[in-house]
Amino acid sequence: MHDRQPLAEDITSPAVYLDMERLDTVLQRLRHESPVVWVDREPYRPFWAVLRHADVTEVERQHELFISSARLTLIPKDIEDSANTTAGGVRQTLRVLKALAALSQRPMGDLLEWFQARRAHRHAGRNERVRTLIDMDEPEHRRFRDLTQSWFMGAGVRRLEATIEATAQRYVTQMREGGPELDFARDVAMQYPLTVIMTMLGLPEQDAPFVLRATQQLLNASDPDLGRSEGYGVQTVTELFEYYVDVVRHRRRRPGEDLVSVIANARIDGKPLGPVETLSYLLIVTIAGHETTSASISGGFKAFIDHPAERLRFRPEPEAARIMADEVVRWVTPIRHFCRTATRDCEVGGVRIARGESLALLYPSANRDESEFTAPYEFRIDRKPNRHLGFGHGVHHCLGRVLALTEIRALFSMLLPQLREVEYAGPALSIESNLTGGLKSLPVRVGFH
Repeated sequence: MHDRQPLAEDITSPAVYLDMERLDTVLQRLRHESPVVWVDREPYRPFWAVLRHADVTEVERQHELFISSARLTLIPKDIEDSANTTAGGVRQTLRVLKALAALSQRPMGDLLEWFQARRAHRHAGRNERVRTLIDMDEPEHRRFRDLTQSWFMGAGVRRLEATIEATAQRYVTQMREGGPELDFARDVAMQYPLTVIMTMLGLPEQDAPFVLRATQQLLNASDPDLGRSEGYGVQTVTELFEYYVDVVRHRRRRPGEDLVSVIANARIDGKPLGPVETLSYLLIVTIAGHETTSASISGGFKAFIDHPAERLRFRPEPEAARIMADEVVRWVTPIRHFCRTATRDCEVGGVRIARGESLALLYPSANRDESEFTAPYEFRIDRKPNRHLGFGHGVHHCLGRVLALTEIRALFSMLLPQLREVEYAGPALSIESNLTGGLKSLPVRVGFH
């Protein structure tokens, strides 16, 4: 089968994710009628939307057949074209070059020649650009991932547990002492994981507002409150590069026991990372290290408000907390899609996919798939098994999975048993984005025992 009849319903615009109940209804029908469906809707280039859990899992499992580097997310065509031709304009280019020159200790003229060569490669169709872990393919992806993986896996996270628990307790105490009304999304969910990753990176806490603002501008470019009007993040990336230049230079002179020092002094095949590689690595760790966990925590707390019986029956035993944390991630699904590109003609879900065509893996649909989950539209803190795709699957499964689950467990295990009551103090406002989930505002009124 190769049905390219474009989908009538809109499942791609950031605005449709503001009404998840309506979108869930559409996705549920499509999973039964057209689980791999052709989408040709402005302002994006056409793609196949993959909706079923089994199909999303299969695409992610076959990382050689379906690659990340060609197209990672849905970006408006004009922005995609601009990124591939102008690199954000002459002014931004000069700022990036100054940052790279400072870090690499190479003359601006040499770097300008390098930059012009990269542009020539792009015009020849090679499309070279600043890349991060999530849009690398094997074996390059594995070599870069291995540089920091130990920090985010079992033993590495266990070393951080005391820090994580102390940070969680700090924000629970702030809720207790600062209440009874607060904005849980802004005051707790956005701040707590950010504090943890800033500690891991070895960055001063006074820089947290800048890092938070930059993260929101990059990941939520389509949101009118959080995004940035110009350049779809090019200027924000430039500012982050400029911020990290002095930090990296200092850590290379005087390494510490922090994640920036690890990345700043990392080597692959005996060679140090180049300036673009170093800054790009720090960029993704800084951003991904807190934003999706924040989304899970804000969306999870909303779920506990909407399902008070689940809140009341939660007990902070380790196994129960572990199962609860996974259900929070499934329920929220903080990443709404990633894209893959077929490297040869193939089939997905019985649909023929041509070489070079893109597939968008819609995780909110996969995590509500009735063929995988019993009662998928119910929030069940004891759901088991729970093979959700909130952290992806295969070689690109989320590097920070263990860290994120540990942070979710720590906060809710401390907070929920202390709550006597909780209710909305205003409307919950979702982020207007087709990339990231979560809430930008969650006003609540809380009472503690």
